[in-house]
Amino acid sequence: MARQLSGRGPPVWTVFVAGALVTVLVGVLSLAGAETTLAAALPVLGFLFALLLFATALDRAGAIDHLARWLLGRARRSSDLPAVLFVGFGIASAFLVNDALAVLGVPVLLSVSRRLGKPARPLLLVLAFSVTVGSVLTPFGNPQNLLVALNSGIALPVVTFLRFLLLPTVASLVLGAFYLRKVFGPELASPAPEYAALRSEAPRLFPSGGWRQRLLRAPVLWVFPGTLLTIITWEVMAAFTHGPDVPAWQTALGGAVVLLLATPTRTGIVRRLNWEILLLFAGLFVVVGGAAHGGVFAALESHFPVPGPGEPRGGILAITGWSLLGSQLVSNVPWVALQLPLLKAAGYSAATPVAWMALAAGSTLAGNITLLGAASNLIVAELSEKAGVPLRLGTFVRYGLPLAALTVGLLLVALLLGV
Repeated sequence: MARQLSGRGPPVWTVFVAGALVTVLVGVLSLAGAETTLAAALPVLGFLFALLLFATALDRAGAIDHLARWLLGRARRSSDLPAVLFVGFGIASAFLVNDALAVLGVPVLLSVSRRLGKPARPLLLVLAFSVTVGSVLTPFGNPQNLLVALNSGIALPVVTFLRFLLLPTVASLVLGAFYLRKVFGPELASPAPEYAALRSEAPRLFPSGGWRQRLLRAPVLWVFPGTLLTIITWEVMAAFTHGPDVPAWQTALGGAVVLLLATPTRTGIVRRLNWEILLLFAGLFVVVGGAAHGGVFAALESHFPVPGPGEPRGGILAITGWSLLGSQLVSNVPWVALQLPLLKAAGYSAATPVAWMALAAGSTLAGNITLLGAASNLIVAELSEKAGVPLRLGTFVRYGLPLAALTVGLLLVALLLGV
């Protein structure tokens, strides 16, 4: 928290790795206990590795830049850019880890602002808001959703997320697009000839011709969608036939292996992979394991009371409310990691999927309240500051808080009404 507020200090991943080492060194958790904790976390780490690998390969193939330039062509006027980018990046973040998309999106939008001769800050805020709202939809949209999907015990996580969160997410993207166009559109308005020239350079989403060479040169273009389609198909079939389901993390890892085997430049992809995020999670799991072993969760239960499964509406409200607050204190990924064992101890299980959706979506949407609420916000802020475009906490709250209120309201209506 001190590092996030001051903007100074070591990278976040080193804080968690150091915390894990201290947890073991002072005896809060034995070395064997840490190994057991990490072994139990392998599904999450494996899934995250696969998603980060896909994102890195897509970036190297130019797919992210291509998508962003295509999105520019969808806006008839430059004042429409906030709405178009919010929906476009929001949809993309449902299928790519939002932290990775934040890293890839910042340089693209900085280039757009230079071409338009307009301030970059509105575009960067739209990016931060969009990857938060859109990533709510699926288990692989962000790390905290992944934690819930793999550690809560819910069956068919992809189907479950879509069942409860599709409607509020779509509504949030549509209404949020109107809101952001209204507040940022006038600031980005450019003379028609200037924007028409930029828009004319927008490529087709699926270029004509040359696909055989394109797919051979960049196998991620068929491995990634094939992996996603396999995950979703398996779960949908299992939901309708009540047959066996292949865990999504295993399918994702299988896709990652196929990608590495099919890609000639696999070494470059592995080198560019964001290993810091994986180290952060490894450290986080050991710290949380030590907290559980040391009795921290038992103490927290008295300070963060949550009604049990017997009070579903009260539970949804309490879980969402505490997630909105707690994510501002420790960011949403650590908050979810802390809450998972607490909610299990309170009686929540695979039979209470709505509560887990409240935890996943509430902690994610908390990222639009302040910069501190989500790791993706900090990524955007750090990269933009390096480029000379600082994002201030007050500015973020000014525009993000109304959007958070809108999206959380839609979420609560959907979960409480069961739509």
